[in-house]
Amino acid sequence: MTDPRIRERRVRVQRQRGRRRLRFLVAALLLVALCAGAVAALHSPLFAARTVLVSGDQHTSKAQVIEVAGLEHDPPLIDLDTGKIEHRLEGLAWVAKASVHIGWPSTVTVELVERVPVATSRLAEGTWAIYDVTGRVLSDETARPSGLPIVQVGGVSVAPGAWLRAWARPMLETAAYLPVSLLPRIAEIVNNPSVGVVLRLRSGITVIMGDDEALSQKFVSLATVLSRVDLADISKIDLRVAASPVLTPLSSASNVHGKGDG
Repeated sequence: MTDPRIRERRVRVQRQRGRRRLRFLVAALLLVALCAGAVAALHSPLFAARTVLVSGDQHTSKAQVIEVAGLEHDPPLIDLDTGKIEHRLEGLAWVAKASVHIGWPSTVTVELVERVPVATSRLAEGTWAIYDVTGRVLSDETARPSGLPIVQVGGVSVAPGAWLRAWARPMLETAAYLPVSLLPRIAEIVNNPSVGVVLRLRSGITVIMGDDEALSQKFVSLATVLSRVDLADISKIDLRVAASPVLTPLSSASNVHGKGDG
């Protein structure tokens, strides 16, 4: 026969175990309820992207940013993937870099770094394309953009957001280094397969730049020659050796070195 005290102790132990299981079940249910409430709250308008702040949008409209980023219908902040949004925004023609930041409870901040236009060219359909130094086509304009040198790309047809081929890069690098003071004297920049990049001056003189190395020094030399040398009988200026310009006269096929204070 079991001692009543032992039986009573067993009953107490079983009751304690039951109470612990009940407390655990209640805690689990409360936790589930809290999680469900938190998820519901995070997907509510309280934590939605109601405010979108955009900076650096000089050529890219805020409406375009909001549409491409997928923020036009105030999505929940918790559902936003900033990396994917940045990638989509960097697909826009003018956008070089996009940074997206979430600010709880309801703000998305978009910071854009736009590309810098360096050159333009006339397209096959008669419009004008604008390029950055990488060959990205930034826009398609009906009138020639002011303040940009013309690069000769053969009348290709390219849409904003597309890229010129690699052969155009040296011309664009040259355009990017071109001093503003020399821009009025440049008719166009072309790529000559035999000598490299060539500048055609409005005066009719051809300037051979060669590759896109030492461009700063080449333009210093060119500016010096243009300001100090009588170029009335000169047909070519060869700057392939940046510090030693070579001048070709109209009346001779031989090369003549430019004089410092001619």
